[in-house]
Amino acid sequence: MMCVICVIVNGAQTHPILWTASWNHDGSLFVVGGEQTLQIYESDTFHKKSLLPKHQRSLSVLSEDEYFSATFASWHPKNNHLAVSSQGRGANLNGVFNVDTEKRTPLEVSMGRGIVWDPTGNKIATANTDDGHLRIWKSDGRLLHNIPRSPLAKGLTGVSWSPSGNKIVTIGGIITLHQSDGSPIRQIQHRPEAKERLCLLLSVSWHPSGSFFVTGDYGNEIDDPVLQYWTPEGKLIKSIPLLDGAEIRNLSWSKDGKKLAIASDKLRIFNPKGNLLHQADVPDLLWGIDWHPNGQQIITSSMDGRITLWDSNAQKIKEIEQVYLK
Repeated sequence: MMCVICVIVNGAQTHPILWTASWNHDGSLFVVGGEQTLQIYESDTFHKKSLLPKHQRSLSVLSEDEYFSATFASWHPKNNHLAVSSQGRGANLNGVFNVDTEKRTPLEVSMGRGIVWDPTGNKIATANTDDGHLRIWKSDGRLLHNIPRSPLAKGLTGVSWSPSGNKIVTIGGIITLHQSDGSPIRQIQHRPEAKERLCLLLSVSWHPSGSFFVTGDYGNEIDDPVLQYWTPEGKLIKSIPLLDGAEIRNLSWSKDGKKLAIASDKLRIFNPKGNLLHQADVPDLLWGIDWHPNGQQIITSSMDGRITLWDSNAQKIKEIEQVYLK
């Protein structure tokens, strides 16, 4: 009989969360990362390999200094280079992995929550949760720009580069629009009507056309989470509450821009106008999510370590694996 292993940090139990899931440029590989794990899967066979050093590949009783988590992974637009952000003290995975050679180019980031390539694949933007800095790097690891925390932004939780490459959006306590070199353009308080307190933003993604971007937030004890559509200048187009829903953890547009998949207490699929097309119940909270480049499949990862494959109408195809089993 198999049983789920929970991570123990200093005697306290934590969920074995898989934070991120993402397909590479041609859909031949996908990556899943989370608590003590960063694994590459072959899409046709589901064979996997770990990108972690061997001594860090097992879950057990961990000290605070050993604990770490891969929080977001972003594939290069044309090759098998993988940009990874991470948190924790046990391993600093922030950097660029050449998946074919398993060599890593480190990025000097302490607590990463978001990471993204520019459209050309020549630069990388990282969002830090601890100091709230936006950093822009060359793909070889050289730091180009270090943008200090803007007022009210707090720690950054996500970053998205526009398809044209001329703008960057960062999120945290608020939304900040940046020029391509990171210079702030404007800040947006996304929910001034919130009754209880600030609603932390967790996810952001530009539409493939570049004509708008979307954000998803955490909600709070009184206010439901919302999915919001914004113009490139930061004007609110539409706000869609998830009534009695859980936090919106991640967002992904299909390559053709016709469907948006969101990871929350359900798998939900919207169209570009914000209309709900499909949804599916899930046994636990979804965290990672990504469309296959062909637009026919979605990969998700979850709070309890599940990796699931879905079709474009939110019908389950296969539960690939539940990580952290023994």
